[in-house]
Amino acid sequence: MPELPEVEVLRYHLDSLLTNKKLVSVDVLKLRVVRPECPKLLQDKVVGCTIKGVGRKGKFLWLELERAQSRTTFPLIIHLGMTGRLFIQKSNKSLPKHAAVVFKLNREYLVFKDPRSFGRVTFDADCLGSLGVDALSRDLTEEMLASVIQTTNQSVKARLMNQKHIAGLGNIYSCEVLHKSKISPFIKGSSLCLAKVKALRKAISMTLHNQVSFGLSLDLDFEGEFKNDGLFYYGSKSGRDNQLKEPFRVYGREGESCRNCGSIITRSYQANRSTYYCPECQLCDET
Repeated sequence: MPELPEVEVLRYHLDSLLTNKKLVSVDVLKLRVVRPECPKLLQDKVVGCTIKGVGRKGKFLWLELERAQSRTTFPLIIHLGMTGRLFIQKSNKSLPKHAAVVFKLNREYLVFKDPRSFGRVTFDADCLGSLGVDALSRDLTEEMLASVIQTTNQSVKARLMNQKHIAGLGNIYSCEVLHKSKISPFIKGSSLCLAKVKALRKAISMTLHNQVSFGLSLDLDFEGEFKNDGLFYYGSKSGRDNQLKEPFRVYGREGESCRNCGSIITRSYQANRSTYYCPECQLCDET
C-alpha cells in the first residue's frame, strides 16, 4: 500500500501535468470505487471544471476543481487504496485492465486504475477532516507529537499508524522511524519520555523527506506496466540495474544485519501486521 512518500511523489508528478487542464468527460468503470456518490453525480459535477492543482494530506490526494461559471472551487478526493495507480495516458491508447475511473482531458486521459477496488473517488471532505495532522506538516511539533503519543497505553507503533492522530504513516515507515529513533515498536506510548518523543519527531521528518527525495530521483512507472522490482511502490521504467536500491533500515530485512549495531533484524506480528525491528537498538527499556 502506498504511504505518504509515494503519494507525495505522485502529487508532485501530477501537479504540473494537470494544472489548468479541463475535464471534458468522466467514465466510471468500477461503480464501487465512486462512493458514497453515484457515478452520474460525479459526471454532472466535474465535467467542464478546470483543475487548479493537486493537493495531498496523509495518503489522500485531491484535484482542486474550479467551476467554469461561478469560479468556485471544490476538491475531488482520491485514495489509492492498496493497489491503485493514477496516471495520464494518450487518449488513442487502449485503456488498461482494471481501469476504474477515466477522466478525459482533450487528447489525454487521467486514469485511475485499481485492481483490487479498495480505492475511492469522492467529494466527501469528511474523510480529510477526520485525519490527524499530516506527518510532514510543520504542525507536527514535538508538543503535538507528545500529546498524541504520551497520552495512550497503545503501543507506539499502533499510535503512529492511527490516521486520526497522525496522517500518512503506515506499516513501512512506522517501522523505519522507530528504528531510527531507537524506540521499541511494542512499548506503550505513555512510557515514552520527552527525549524519545523529540527523537521520534526528528526521525519522522528526516525519514519522510529523504524517501520523497529518493522517489523523485527515480524514473518511475506510474502506470504499472513494468515490473515493480522493489525499488519503490511504482516500480522503475529503467530496470533494476539502473536504479538505486530502496534504502530501508529494517523493513523487509528480516535476518539481515542492523546497520547500527550488527544485530540481526527480527520480524514479529503486531496487530496482524509484520513489524521489523532491531532487538538490540530498540530495547523496550530504552525510554
